[in-house]
Amino acid sequence: MSVFLSKGGTLADIPEEAEKLLKSYHPDMSVASWAIRFAASHENVMLVLSGMSNMEQLKDNLSYMINFKPFTPKEFELVCEAAKIINKSVAIPCTGCSYCINKCPKNIAIPKYFALYNADMRELETKAWTAQTMLYSHFSEQFGKASDCIGCGQCEKMCPQHLPIREWLQKVAARFENPF
Repeated sequence: MSVFLSKGGTLADIPEEAEKLLKSYHPDMSVASWAIRFAASHENVMLVLSGMSNMEQLKDNLSYMINFKPFTPKEFELVCEAAKIINKSVAIPCTGCSYCINKCPKNIAIPKYFALYNADMRELETKAWTAQTMLYSHFSEQFGKASDCIGCGQCEKMCPQHLPIREWLQKVAARFENPF
């Protein structure tokens, strides 16, 4: 039996508190190295695929996988603590699978908007106009706005996370469409 894991790239961009926790144990290891070593440390994992976008990331991956050392019990413990921190920082637990988009009659970029909302909440910005607000504005020129949702529920039927997407879209609209 084969098991595939995806979305590890999101583990490279974690809250500062979680990164500090991991760096306190291994100051020289990248956050991405923790993610890949975690996956590779599980019994019966034969292959770990890593998405890389530049030579620096390739070299980083090779540096800790050439002489691979499985996680120690302490490292597993630290990763569990980091996971708790990460989970607290995610307002909308969307995995970005995009299944919801295929059925949306208004072509709303649901996963993109949820990712922007999560990033905005992580930054805890009190400003009315943030980078996420500008990105939302850009995306809403190409796709439907969150407020365009007609409440048909087709997206929720497709969501493997069983998220209340319509409720979250209302919050996204309130945050990004009327920021002042």
